[in-house]
Amino acid sequence: MDCSIFTTPKLWFFHAFLFSVIFSLLCLNIVYGTATELNYGRYCNSVVHESKPAEEEFKIIPFPGRQYGYFSGGDKVLHNRSHMYYGRESKLLVFETHHVYATDVHHVFKVEGNLIFQTSYYYERSFSRDSSIFYSSSDSSDRGTLDFDFLGFWSRATGKLCMVGSSYIYSGEGKLLHLEAVLKINNLTSSSNISTLVIGTIDSLNSPNDPNHFEQISLLMFPRVNYNYTMVSNQFSKGCPRGTDVEPRSSLGLSQTRTICNMLSGGDNAFKLEYASGCDSSKSCSPFGVDIGYLPPVMSLSTIQCSEDMLSLRFLIQFRNNSYRGYYSSPNISTSLIGEGSWDAKSNRLCIVACQIYDASSSLEKSRVGNCTTRLSLRFPAVLYLGHTSTIVGEIWSLKTRNEAGFFDRIEFRNTETGRSRERVQLQGLKYEYREIDKVMKSCPKKNPGTRNSRGQYPEGYSRDMSFSMSILKGSQGSFGWGSSDLFVVGDQPDQRFPFLIPSSSSKPKSPGVKSDSSSGSLKISYKMRVELPTSEFKPGLNPVNQSSNEYSQTEISISAEGVYDNATGSLCMVGCRHLTPGEKSVSRNSMDCEILVKVYFPPLNSDRRSMIKGSIESMRKNTDPLYFKTVQFSGRAYYRSWVTESIWRMDFEMIMSVISSTLAIIFVAFQIFHVRKHRGIGPLVSLLMLVILALGHLIPLLLNLEAMFAQDSERSVLIRGGTWLEMNEVIIRVVTMVAFLLQIRLLMLSWTARCSSEKKKASWTAEKRGLYVCFPVYITGAIIAYFVTSRQSVHQTRRHSWYYIDQIILGTSRAYAGLILDAFLFPQIIFNMFKNSREPALSRCFYIGITVVRLFPHGYDLYRANTYADIEDSYIYADHAADYYSTAWDFIIILLGLFFAATIHYQQRLGGRCWLPKRFQESVIDEELQEDSEEQLPLKYIT
Repeated sequence: MDCSIFTTPKLWFFHAFLFSVIFSLLCLNIVYGTATELNYGRYCNSVVHESKPAEEEFKIIPFPGRQYGYFSGGDKVLHNRSHMYYGRESKLLVFETHHVYATDVHHVFKVEGNLIFQTSYYYERSFSRDSSIFYSSSDSSDRGTLDFDFLGFWSRATGKLCMVGSSYIYSGEGKLLHLEAVLKINNLTSSSNISTLVIGTIDSLNSPNDPNHFEQISLLMFPRVNYNYTMVSNQFSKGCPRGTDVEPRSSLGLSQTRTICNMLSGGDNAFKLEYASGCDSSKSCSPFGVDIGYLPPVMSLSTIQCSEDMLSLRFLIQFRNNSYRGYYSSPNISTSLIGEGSWDAKSNRLCIVACQIYDASSSLEKSRVGNCTTRLSLRFPAVLYLGHTSTIVGEIWSLKTRNEAGFFDRIEFRNTETGRSRERVQLQGLKYEYREIDKVMKSCPKKNPGTRNSRGQYPEGYSRDMSFSMSILKGSQGSFGWGSSDLFVVGDQPDQRFPFLIPSSSSKPKSPGVKSDSSSGSLKISYKMRVELPTSEFKPGLNPVNQSSNEYSQTEISISAEGVYDNATGSLCMVGCRHLTPGEKSVSRNSMDCEILVKVYFPPLNSDRRSMIKGSIESMRKNTDPLYFKTVQFSGRAYYRSWVTESIWRMDFEMIMSVISSTLAIIFVAFQIFHVRKHRGIGPLVSLLMLVILALGHLIPLLLNLEAMFAQDSERSVLIRGGTWLEMNEVIIRVVTMVAFLLQIRLLMLSWTARCSSEKKKASWTAEKRGLYVCFPVYITGAIIAYFVTSRQSVHQTRRHSWYYIDQIILGTSRAYAGLILDAFLFPQIIFNMFKNSREPALSRCFYIGITVVRLFPHGYDLYRANTYADIEDSYIYADHAADYYSTAWDFIIILLGLFFAATIHYQQRLGGRCWLPKRFQESVIDEELQEDSEEQLPLKYIT
């Protein structure tokens, strides 16, 4: 055994080796990160002739600082990987212009920049907020990104740009590829309009047989500099031609501070499409005819650019085959329109002219704009009511006659009201009218609360406690779907603003038309409910048409409901409506099923923290009706504000307990260090494996939360409460944990050095090795058992068998099992004492009793917390359930086990390592020690 690992020369050699590795990696990055100077004239002189640049940097170019676009091809080097959770791979790019210089030719400019191909979810989110086609805020260092450094020349006269550059990327087999390419772009003119598309290609400069060769990549970008809104200025001077006339007073107007650009920019605006009755994929019901083979259910408006006066916009109008578009996907240009719109202040609507993009399916380089006969209008309704709660509505139509090719029937659309699209719609004057309260009162007559609960024990209607998430139940088989219920409108205030300005309990409306909780116990209320179920599990009467039969496909049902909430009983009764899909049960467009009864029962505020919100969604139709469906039961967790206040106090208390625990650990380890220094002969009698386990117990939390010590994570969020005070306390915990870890390392070094300098070090190392032979099989066997038990439970609950869930099982099980090993930190010392059979006090009483208490107190606290506070595991700071085994059974087991180990150490240090074994086994160990001592003295006897 090498005992000189902590000596100074070896530490110096280790530091020198680490420095050389880091320096080599930096040099490698610099070498490959620098663009290679290529022969521009050989590849680009025929496009834009090379000219001598001036030293002064030019300020004008048709590209902005960042120009976004799309690409196709290049699968060999980009090796896009379609992920089951991210769906279709991304096909997005960004061109960053770094420098532009004038040359000796007045219309030719030298350009330096880089072209980034985004092929995965992570990097797409790193793009700027400047264009809503892209999303923001995340790490940009993803392996799927290809970044070319380009240098070339642009001709303002011809609108052509030619550049050469290089990049590097790892192939799918892990081999480093050094790529050289030429970029050619057309239509890069000083001004543009709706028909202008910036198109181009990237070709490899390597021969086809070269491993670094890649196939041609075509690209498409929409220019953003000096754009002329020619279509809307010419056609919309007199409103939207052939659009449905709507009374201007029925729509909300905009103001100088709330323009159309403010309302629609900054994200993807998704809308549900509603086709005319009888439409299907075999008829010309969409702008793309029957060639695409389906009717797009969703349309989205992605803002490309806003005009300077904030009254006109450019859109990429995408028609998608699914209702969800995450951060991963890029649009299908073949089923997209390019449009420009302008706000009509007279009719309070946005008028949009849209054109088709042709030939984009074969190659983006061949894309062109034509057929600008599609029109759209969009408005913001002034009055909402049950079944008509969309804050943005509109229509799509064609200027062609019914007999002309390309004609399609009028399509209506409404916003989906999901994500951030709801937050942007907050216009002054928006009203809500209750029209089905009489039906609610007949369906749910008010009951006398009697003496079951006193008034005021249920949440008030104006509080946030009324919104909740829910699990859809399926008998005794547990949940098989999920959903959410969000407050839409509370009361009937004429000046109430939607959607996130619902008054709190401290600011109830005083208008006489509003009945408050204090007067009658009843309150008018409106909800938006969203239920997502597996397609295969849909009840009769709910099953939409054209749904995938995939086992894991999900289908969403949106229900708007209004009714009465009774504060005295905590019961909520509502009548709901859902839009019916055209073709579903032979219904027509705008048909709704409003024969839906929703019942919700809230638990009292003073109830058990594990109480559930329960409810049902019922059909009021007869069983023979084709729209009838079986009752859907659901439940949800209640997170009341009073519970949240207690949880905040609990989190503060747990912060203090974490600091105290780490501080006590420092004190107890310091006692052991003094104990080892005071008694020179006991250092070799301390189990090194025990000290390593304790050191790792402090090191692993530091590694998992290292960023909290140095910087604040901008995307970090904490349930219930997040702020500087909480983060400062976490940093304090990390610092105290770091001190405890350093002291553990110091104790390990002292024990190691003492054992190496001991005269009987062979006996100590023999006992240590035998302890390892016992402990490691026990730990490995326990890990295997824990993994299989956890995996079976998780597979049963989730019914999924993907690698993602396996990773979660492995990581979660490993962390909890590591906490269990740390709770039993005395086990290696007990085994070591058994083989060493020493009566020496190797461990200080303050050390093994104190650390045992530090490890067992969280389990005692967990028993108290489970019966006192709301069960919000994501907010646990002390006794975190993810870091150990915590349950009523495990808490008792671990507490008893820890006390047993501490008592065993106490008697071993008084009576011997095998004091609890029969006497003949103790004597065999003594004989063995005498035999080892005689063997050590054997060479001396021979010399004598």
